[in-house]
Amino acid sequence: MNFKIFGKQVKVGETFSKYAELNLLESIQKYFPNPISSIISVSKNNKLFHIIIVLHINKKMEFTAQSSGQTAKLAFNETLEKLSKQLRRYKRKIKNYKNNENNKNNNKANSLNAQFHIINEPPTSISKQKETNYQEPLIFAELDTEIEELTVIDALEKMKMGNISALMFRNKKHSGLNMVYKRDDGLIGWVDPRGNRNLAKI
Repeated sequence: MNFKIFGKQVKVGETFSKYAELNLLESIQKYFPNPISSIISVSKNNKLFHIIIVLHINKKMEFTAQSSGQTAKLAFNETLEKLSKQLRRYKRKIKNYKNNENNKNNNKANSLNAQFHIINEPPTSISKQKETNYQEPLIFAELDTEIEELTVIDALEKMKMGNISALMFRNKKHSGLNMVYKRDDGLIGWVDPRGNRNLAKI
């Protein structure tokens, strides 16, 4: 697994880095033996450490988790627990859909290659006075991913399982690019540039 850890205005020591890598890999391999990559972001706001973990178990599935704590270790352990719960739910879902292998192969055949960028953003609790320190987002990873052909419901389910805020996909009804995303008001937005929402197979 390609492992990266960095601190934003925080120095990450070698001891903590090794601790995070070993525990993260051990937790992931309980469910998925060959993850592609993981990235850990460590920051500090006032007296609290904030940890973000971004995991790719393959080129199609991303998981994210984040938490805060009095120490970096406490914040990491809490974040890892949240990530493990996501992986456990997703593994259970995969087992329930073993008999849909043909649909999987069809989706793979119709997928597109794209570049995926992970952009580190400050936690929402950061005060307005400190926002100036985060005006320039930090891009800390880039990898090839695939844009799958899905129904809107499948796309929403994948976004939910991966705990991601937005997902681009090809609509199974007309093969056009669509996007679903979480809005600030808690609702889900759906972008269909072709304007065929009334025809789309939801």
